Amino acid sequence: MAYSDTVLKQLLTLVPRYEFDTLAQLHHAGQKFRSYNRWSQFLAMLIGQLSGRKSLRDITDNLMAQGKRLYHLGMKRTTKATLARVNAEQPAALKHCSPSCWTGANW
Repeated sequence: MAYSDTVLKQLLTLVPRYEFDTLAQLHHAGQKFRSYNRWSQFLAMLIGQLSGRKSLRDITDNLMAQGKRLYHLGMKRTTKATLARVNAEQPAALKHCSPSCWTGANW
């Protein structure tokens, strides 16, 4: 049987991890994350959006069901409380970054 990447993996190739981490540090506000990071937040919200989840509980339940696969995405496990806190405390500036940030252009 031939190997092929998942659709999520193919989408994530459009978002370079190094550039994402650089932008996350640039737009970070508040205290340093102890056990959670912006990449995990981004993936949780992306998976929630792509799978049509309607609430944070629905997103976290879906992620818990896929727990062993999260490691391969570079994502950490999350709870509803953690995801809600991070979504509330972190600025939306990273979400509204111009498209040139993601295309590899010099910014």
